[in-house]
Amino acid sequence: MGTKLVVQTKEDLKPSIYKVNDSCLATDFTRHDAVDSDSAFSDQNVAVRYEGKSTYSAFALGTADQCQETGTCTVGSSNHENAIESDEKMNFMSLGIFWLRILFVKTVVFNVLMTFKAWMG
Repeated sequence: MGTKLVVQTKEDLKPSIYKVNDSCLATDFTRHDAVDSDSAFSDQNVAVRYEGKSTYSAFALGTADQCQETGTCTVGSSNHENAIESDEKMNFMSLGIFWLRILFVKTVVFNVLMTFKAWMG
């Protein structure tokens, strides 16, 4: 066998739980076993902690019907209507690049057609 070492902080943060399509996501909790008692998370779903982070996260596939949301979405999340603001200069540059791409494709097609015409004639 082996020895398993789990280091936990004294700070006890409860998980924020969100429904994601047909799955359940738990984020920002400090105890690695904080979601074990939740019915949406089975013993197969292991809490993970990413390098440089002091909190854990867990994800359970196909358990949205058992997921009890406790978190709320904040500014910058995908549900916020004004998360991305349009920039007039960026829109103009994107449109310019779009038309340059079309011009390039037309030039390539024209050159290919003229090459075929020269070979045939």
